[in-house]
Amino acid sequence: MLTLANPSRINRQTPGMPQSPWLTECKTANEWFCTKFPMQVKVFGSPFLEQSGTDSLGLATSTPLVPNIDFFAACLGGDETLGHRIVYYAAELQFYYYDPADQLYHSTTDAKLGNLYRALMARCAAEVKGDGHLANVFYTFRSDATVKSVVNRAKSLLEADTSFFGVKSHNERVQGPELHQRLARVFAGKLLEPCPGSILTIGQAFNLYNKFASSRKQDPIPRPDFKCVMAETIREAYDLGVRNDLMDAETQKQQCGWLGLRPVAAS
Repeated sequence: MLTLANPSRINRQTPGMPQSPWLTECKTANEWFCTKFPMQVKVFGSPFLEQSGTDSLGLATSTPLVPNIDFFAACLGGDETLGHRIVYYAAELQFYYYDPADQLYHSTTDAKLGNLYRALMARCAAEVKGDGHLANVFYTFRSDATVKSVVNRAKSLLEADTSFFGVKSHNERVQGPELHQRLARVFAGKLLEPCPGSILTIGQAFNLYNKFASSRKQDPIPRPDFKCVMAETIREAYDLGVRNDLMDAETQKQQCGWLGLRPVAAS
C-alpha cells in the first residue's frame, strides 16, 4: 500500500516539557523528517511516497519510494526560529547563508548545499528505529541526480529579489557593492557639510572616504566605482551634482567635484 505522511500526526511537545525534535525517536523516514521539519511538511506535503505493508512475521514495514523534491529543497532553507537561513540571490546566481555569530550573510556553493541534503538523508537512515527498508534513503536518494534536482529546486523556492541586499535593507553580507553605498551615506552625512562657494574635488573626497572606510575596517573602493557611488549619494543628500568646470586655486586647472560642499572641520 502506498502512503504519505499525515502532518496532523506529527509529534507535539508536551506543554512545559521542551524537547528537541532532533532527540525524538522515529520509526519511519517520513516520521523522522516530519518531526524535524514540521513547517515544511505543512506547506509542501509528505517527505516521501512510501510503500507500507507487513513482512513474513507480520510486522509493519515502510519503504520510501519517491522523495518530494519541493519538501527537501525547502528544508535547505534552514530553521529561522534557530537563526538559520539560506537564500538564493538570483542577481548573482549565488546562495548565501546567515551566520548568527557575526549576523552576516556568507556566500556558499551548490555543492555544499548538496552535501547538507546528503547529510540529512544519511542521518535519517542512521536514526530511524523501525523495521523500514532504508536503502533508498541512504543510497538512491543521495545520488548526484537527485541532489542536483533538490538544489536546483531550492533556487526558485529560496530566491531573494534584488532588494534583499539593497542599500536600505537590514540584511548585510560580508562582501557586496551595497556595502560601500551604505558607508557612502554615512560618510556624506557625518564628514561632509554644505558651504556656499566651497569646492570639494573628487580626489579630495576619494582620499577622505578611503580613510573613513579603513577606520571602519572596510576595504578601499576603486576610484572609478567611487565617483558613481558618491555622485548618487551626494545628489540625494545635498541635491548637488558633479561639475567638471571647477578651478583648482593652486594648480589653476579644471577639476571634477562639487561646488558648495566641504569636509567637516575636525573638532
